[in-house]
Amino acid sequence: MARYFFIWNGTRSDAMGIVVDQEAEIVRPEERVEHVTIPGRSGDLTQTEGTDIYNSYIRTVHIAVKGMETMMRAAQWLTGDGEITFSAQPELKQKARAYGSMSMTKHSPRSSWWEGDIQFYCDPCKRLLNEGDSLITESGTAITNPGSMEALPLIVMHGSGRVTLRMGGNSMVIPELTDGWILDCENKWILGSNGKPMAGVWSGEFPVLPVGESLIQWTGGITSLVITPRWRFL
Repeated sequence: MARYFFIWNGTRSDAMGIVVDQEAEIVRPEERVEHVTIPGRSGDLTQTEGTDIYNSYIRTVHIAVKGMETMMRAAQWLTGDGEITFSAQPELKQKARAYGSMSMTKHSPRSSWWEGDIQFYCDPCKRLLNEGDSLITESGTAITNPGSMEALPLIVMHGSGRVTLRMGGNSMVIPELTDGWILDCENKWILGSNGKPMAGVWSGEFPVLPVGESLIQWTGGITSLVITPRWRFL
């Protein structure tokens, strides 16, 4: 197996005939801030947009391929949006877009090898490549966020009737739950058991999972929760 590689939308680079001769850099994303100059005051005033707001960034991979046919296949493969994993952090994935032009040159006029750079415009947050669901059957159960950022989970709720769900300091009230509702806490929408969006049938804030340990608590008719936590890492 290749020492260095990347996985783009589920396919490894070496399976496409691509040689990666050096590791892609590991980047800690830049926090989104504004530096404001105050007249009569030394230095700048730094203002953040909020907690854990970071900018996307570019990761560059130097690649080599043998033969024109392989190069054209690689160029077609490395397009659009998707998820990428780099060999430096093989347990993590992040959303990305194949970015900019792909410029390849020959090693020498007689060589069949082509080399160049491919760039990926990466989301600042990484997630586990393989992440299991958590089944929560009792109110007051603790769950630990191993990531470096607040997690915004996907939750399937089982039960019925009026319920109040509390996680990470946020509280959500649903006057009339029906079994199988889905809460997407990242995109802030709810799907009912019929698969249709539910609007105006809840109040409060969507649950979150801060870094460290949190209690999952509820009152009312919830019988269980299936949580896809979506741990996030910088």
